[in-house]
Amino acid sequence: MSKHLFSIVFLFLSSFCSCDQKKFSFHGYKLIQIKPKSVHHFSLLKSWEENPDFDVWNRIKSINEIVDVALSPKAFQQYEPLFKLANLPYTIVNENIQNLIDREEESMRRSFPSRSIVGRYPRYTEVSSFISNLVIDNPDIASSYSAGTTYENRQLKVLVLKTDTSQKSVWIDCGIHAREWISISTCVWFIDRLLKDYRNSDPVAKDLLGYYEFHILPIVNPDGYEYSHSNFRIWRKNRKPNREDELIWNCFGTDLNRNFGYKWMVAGSSSNVCSEIYAGPSPDSEVETKSVQKAINDKLGNWDVFVTIHSYGNLWMVPWGWDTSLLPDYNDLYSVSQIGADALKAVYGTKYSIGSPANLLCKTKKRTLSF
Repeated sequence: MSKHLFSIVFLFLSSFCSCDQKKFSFHGYKLIQIKPKSVHHFSLLKSWEENPDFDVWNRIKSINEIVDVALSPKAFQQYEPLFKLANLPYTIVNENIQNLIDREEESMRRSFPSRSIVGRYPRYTEVSSFISNLVIDNPDIASSYSAGTTYENRQLKVLVLKTDTSQKSVWIDCGIHAREWISISTCVWFIDRLLKDYRNSDPVAKDLLGYYEFHILPIVNPDGYEYSHSNFRIWRKNRKPNREDELIWNCFGTDLNRNFGYKWMVAGSSSNVCSEIYAGPSPDSEVETKSVQKAINDKLGNWDVFVTIHSYGNLWMVPWGWDTSLLPDYNDLYSVSQIGADALKAVYGTKYSIGSPANLLCKTKKRTLSF
């Protein structure tokens, strides 16, 4: 198993879900890597992606690009003959995903005594308190507001950082997919770093807050995020039921990232309520989606930057997600993105691919960035 896959441990899976309060066990679930060698292979993977028991962890990008998939024991028995029939190359990289979850939980227990939530996977209430305390301790530059209330009555709490000279606005959100825990931790880390650097008179932080007003929503999907901690580690969607008479398996919830009304259901989405990429019963049907859009529209014309953070995959993406055509200012966006990608490579050695989701991922993503 690659160091990258093991280190992030964003155990993405969509299979049968336990709907009681007992934590679901992924004992015997396999992580496999598939390498499509032909257009036929690629088409097969795209058709299977909508199946609830075929969970794609990264992206189905193109021929000869490795695809990470998690399968239950039952699903593996079903798909393995199909792999062989199609001569589709695959490798089992982990025989038991539950071992990774156990190691992650042990690591979290060791880090829990820390009073700071920076650098760990905090719960919703911890993030909410983190924001409240920052506002109390930094009234000159920090404030907060609720963008909305979720189905399970949790607040979508947005932190605002600005100075008297701030002019244009920046939006950053994390955690739209519940199981992507590292994205929430990234938002928390960014807030902490920006604030500390500003207080220490760091020139970059001073320049940023001297011109920009930051609106940061660390958890777009708090209901799903909490469920991924308490019940089902790799839950992805929100927690609003889709069928009152069928509250079983993975048929809860909507993929919020595919629910935004602009070009809804055009590409990379599913109408299957049990699919991980289910786009919802209608455009903008979910309160989380509506809340983000309202927060943006309330300051329409003042935004310079919109960033939504996901995991995993070293991809720096700009619009569009639904079509391969490029924006008029695509070259400008690409140049700015290249600066960020170069900075990451200089510090961490990581290489990011830059481009639109539709071109990088063959129209497989319907991101909020298209909205």
